[in-house]
Amino acid sequence: MGTPLILGDEQKAQLENLRALAAQHVIDMPVVAKLLKTAEGKRQHMDQMNEQSIAIPMGFLVTFSIEAGHPVGVCRHMSMSVMREGRAPNPEAVWMVAEELGFQGGLSACHVYKEDLQRGDERAIAINVVQPLNVQAEAQG
Repeated sequence: MGTPLILGDEQKAQLENLRALAAQHVIDMPVVAKLLKTAEGKRQHMDQMNEQSIAIPMGFLVTFSIEAGHPVGVCRHMSMSVMREGRAPNPEAVWMVAEELGFQGGLSACHVYKEDLQRGDERAIAINVVQPLNVQAEAQG
């Protein structure tokens, strides 16, 4: 049995605000690669990602960024996890949130991967979804 996802008007507004925040703070991936080489740089990047995260009722955590410097161009990147040991969001829940953040064409049109997270003493599983921004233009063309 999965964790239920509830996206009401308040959550949709929070996701829209998260989308706007990410657009205002585009992540330069080559710079991040350099930052991650030091403990201080890792902390700086984590602080930024924490600012670009929201909690959704029933225990979900969503982080969203716009990333420049990928070989395929500028990408949208969402990470979604369940704040319960060893649990991961199901594909339907991931796509519901991803659509609110501007992803197009279904999960098959994205690069999707799992990430093991350490939160204090607990282990969590995040589902990451990455998609070039130009997919939106192609889908509407």
